[in-house]
Amino acid sequence: MAAPPNSNATQPIFVPPTPAEEEERPLKRIIKKFQSYTSLAHTPIVPVLSGTGRPSSVQDAREGFLVELSAFQLLMKKSAMICEAEARQVEEYQREKEHLDNEHETLKAQIEELKVALEQAQMLRKRKIEYDVVAEKVNSLPSRDELESEISALENDISAIRNEHETQDHILIGQKTALDGIIAELSALRFMGKEPGTASVPPSGRGTPAPDAHGTETQISVGEGSHASVAKSEGETESVRPHTETAPSEGLVEDTDIEMGEVEEDPRDKNKKKDREEMEEGEATDASSELSEPPDD
Repeated sequence: MAAPPNSNATQPIFVPPTPAEEEERPLKRIIKKFQSYTSLAHTPIVPVLSGTGRPSSVQDAREGFLVELSAFQLLMKKSAMICEAEARQVEEYQREKEHLDNEHETLKAQIEELKVALEQAQMLRKRKIEYDVVAEKVNSLPSRDELESEISALENDISAIRNEHETQDHILIGQKTALDGIIAELSALRFMGKEPGTASVPPSGRGTPAPDAHGTETQISVGEGSHASVAKSEGETESVRPHTETAPSEGLVEDTDIEMGEVEEDPRDKNKKKDREEMEEGEATDASSELSEPPDD
């Protein structure tokens, strides 16, 4: 079986014309018509023997040239119209481009404004949330009137505490003054107790002598009458220790050991004690003065 013949070898290769060639075709045709018309219109140098068909050929060539020329003119007008339309399209494109550029700039500015507005809205929202939190905390607190009443009560308490503090300070100052006076009195009594006595008196069997008619009661007024009298200073409650007997040849009274809060017994008390002991040797007496203390049960 024979192989089929090669189609490429039998068929010619078709090359499409370029746009420039397409545009040159009408011009080439009109040039060709013009050349044929000029060749027929002018008398040839060598006369033609058969001249019967020449006028018709010249007329046909002339009409063909005019037709081609008209077609070329129409083509040129069409091309001009196309160019004008394209120019208008270019202008329209430029206007559209400028309009789009303007819109782009406008939208860009609007986007920036919207960004700023969004940031402000976010800040306002954040502040609103914080305000809501603070408002909730404030609403949970007591009212203003209650707080003012509490503050007034606290101020009154502070004033009372301040006054009490001042009063306590005055009391402490008075007590300190009274204590200084008592210490001074005790020092004076101690100094008086250390003075030498007239004679040594032997101690009696009774340990507690009768109190003197003249008590050792001392009243001390402190401040603006805020303190009561301090009755019977510590010399009233002190107990007198008996003198230690010494040798008769000495004839001196030994000083009493005075402890804190004690004073030495007055010599007058010693004389009265001696008289009372002499009365007790004969008979017991129960006479008592108004200032004498009742006997202990």
